[in-house]
Amino acid sequence: MTDSTQYILGQGSQLFIDNSLIEQSDSVTRRWHKPERLQNDPVLVADQPWEDFPYFTYSNFNVHFDPHDGLVKCWYEDLGPMHPYQTHPWKSRILYAESEDGIHFRKPDLGIEVDGRPTNIVCGYVEGAESNKRNPWAHCGVHSTGIVIDPDPTSSSHRYRMLFSRAEETGHGNIECAHSADGIIWKRDDEPPKYGNAGSSLGDVSILYYDAPTKLFVHHTRHGSMHHTGQPANWPKQAAGEGGFFPPSYPLRPDLMNKRRIFRSVSADFENWTDLAVICEPTDERDNLDDGFYGMPMFRAGQHYFGTLGVLHYVDNEMDVRLMQSHDGVHWSDTDNAKPFLKARGEGHWDRHMVSMTSAPVKFGDRWLFHFGGSLAHHDYWMSGRQKLDHDEARDPAAHVRFGMGVAEMRFEGIASLEARKPRLGRIVTRPVRTSGSKVLINARCKPGGSIRVAVADSVGNILKGRDYDDCVPFDSDAVEHVLSWADGGVWNAGNGPSEYHKLMFLIDDAELFSFAVRG
Repeated sequence: MTDSTQYILGQGSQLFIDNSLIEQSDSVTRRWHKPERLQNDPVLVADQPWEDFPYFTYSNFNVHFDPHDGLVKCWYEDLGPMHPYQTHPWKSRILYAESEDGIHFRKPDLGIEVDGRPTNIVCGYVEGAESNKRNPWAHCGVHSTGIVIDPDPTSSSHRYRMLFSRAEETGHGNIECAHSADGIIWKRDDEPPKYGNAGSSLGDVSILYYDAPTKLFVHHTRHGSMHHTGQPANWPKQAAGEGGFFPPSYPLRPDLMNKRRIFRSVSADFENWTDLAVICEPTDERDNLDDGFYGMPMFRAGQHYFGTLGVLHYVDNEMDVRLMQSHDGVHWSDTDNAKPFLKARGEGHWDRHMVSMTSAPVKFGDRWLFHFGGSLAHHDYWMSGRQKLDHDEARDPAAHVRFGMGVAEMRFEGIASLEARKPRLGRIVTRPVRTSGSKVLINARCKPGGSIRVAVADSVGNILKGRDYDDCVPFDSDAVEHVLSWADGGVWNAGNGPSEYHKLMFLIDDAELFSFAVRG
């Protein structure tokens, strides 16, 4: 629901991902943009003797830019050894790599040894090792880890926070929390997290986000009982036998919804979390019979939230990424009519069957870097052992299962643009907006000979003196943050104060407009 208060703009960018700020459109179309892979090969793979099967998918790797030292840091899960017809591995551990440019990563020695060699292992299962202060989980698996950097920690020892699913031979256990001063040496929190009526028994997805405006930790996860519905016990069970990753589903029966979907919980202290609430689920109108949602990291761009949703197509056993958007972080909708934001590339590529995005993009100059996981193998043929699937990945996963991490780039805040093409001029008029800012900035790109000019009008459309199109100094290049000016040398000077409402009228001539902001 749109409310009038949405038109009181803050200092953040206004991306044109929907029509909420557009009052009038004339000869303009919306173009959706996708990140492009920087290179054909992954930037992180198993290349050390102690690495078995790094697992780059939801939610088993985290990439963060750390402003304290300027490094891009990656924590990633190694599943341990593979066996024919196995169920989900449990001897998992967390490893660490770092980079100055977000592309070239190194794996530093962190003090935990395997076969006498120093490794980049942070914590988790180590064959034959005893648990100790350096690695409290050497005897069990540390699986599906969510890591977040707290910009305002209660103490320096809690600058890094972690949630994970404790894994043992009997299966995945409850969720545990840990904290760290450096992201390398972790200490278990005194108390386990509590999620209302779900307790600490969740599914094995932990994707974390720190929401700076509210100073809340946001956890996107699965409910431990999301597959348990009220269908009678004598209804048909799985045709392929027990051991698959989806139970039967029931179209047009919301009371029997049991597909994988995204739940949200928030916390101020990392221990006490709100009850889980569904924020994103497959629908009969949009999604296929076999589609399920595996995880949804979120990030903020300007005044908007975005989510990189993992969509599993169960029959093909492949996964792609769909971009979701939200104005409040709670109510989510599709972008680009639910088309993939990033797709697996198919035969002949290392990311043949699966791709995933589990962290926010990292800004370098005028571009975003998206770190994504990819898989040579299908999603779960290799870990559905009880079904004894007739497939090479099930018979010999060690030979056929490989994951890696790649890098893709796109223009900073360049998710969608409003474009007009010659020979016609285009125009976008905003709804009346209120702001206390003094400068108008645009993120835009012009073709040769193209331009963008802006007029400022009052709330009913009367153009202000000195702020007509002919008064505007045309923008005719390519910039992610260009400050507009008018003939009198001024910038935004729209009236008598921040309580007034005004319209921005963009005249677009063979150019693209990605966003605008009013700041200062």
